[in-house]
Amino acid sequence: MKKLFIIQFAVLFLNGTVFSQVLEDDFESNQFGWSERAESKGKAIIKDGVLHLESESKPVWSICYAPIDINKPFNLKVEALAKKISDYNRFGIILDYEDDYNYMLFYINDEEAKLEVTRQNQLLGYREGEIKIKKGSKVGIEFEIEYNLNELIFKVNGIQVFAYRRRMTYDKFILGTSGIGFYARQGAIDFDNLRIMQ
Repeated sequence: MKKLFIIQFAVLFLNGTVFSQVLEDDFESNQFGWSERAESKGKAIIKDGVLHLESESKPVWSICYAPIDINKPFNLKVEALAKKISDYNRFGIILDYEDDYNYMLFYINDEEAKLEVTRQNQLLGYREGEIKIKKGSKVGIEFEIEYNLNELIFKVNGIQVFAYRRRMTYDKFILGTSGIGFYARQGAIDFDNLRIMQ
C-alpha cells in the first residue's frame, strides 16, 4: 500500500452506476489494517508489495474493514497471481465479514466458482458456477464484484460467473458489514491492486 488513494467528487460511471470515490490499495503497507489468520504452516502476510497467502491444507485469510458505505453501491476489483492452478487449489474473496462465524466466501479453482454464505457457523446460502481457467503455474486472475443494493454480481477475468440475491428487506439486498478479505486453501496466491469504486 505505497499509497492509499482516495479520489472524491470525481464522477465515475460503471454499468450505469455513478461513483464518486475510488479507494486503492497496492499493499506496500498496512493502511487498511489487514488482519491475518493462518493455521498449520500457512501464511497470510503483506510483503514485497502484495498480500501473500499460502496454505498447505487448512484455509488462510486476511481481513479488513474497508472504508466503504455498505448502504451504497460499489464495485470491487483485485488482481491475483496464483502460483499454480488446479482442481484442488482454492482461492478467492471474503465479503460481509463480521467474525469467523459470519461471512460470505467467493472462491474458485480451475473449473468452478462457489459462493458460501455462513451465519452463526452454519451454511445458509450456496451458489456455484462453471468456469474455465488455464491450468499451470503463475496464472493471473482478475476478480470483480459489483454490488447494486439488490444483488452481488461476481466476475472472473471479466466474465460473469453468477449473481446472488439475499433475503430482501425494503427491496434491498442487505450487507451487514464492510468486512472484506482474501482466502486461500491448498496453494499460494498473491493479491494486488485492490480498487473499490463507490
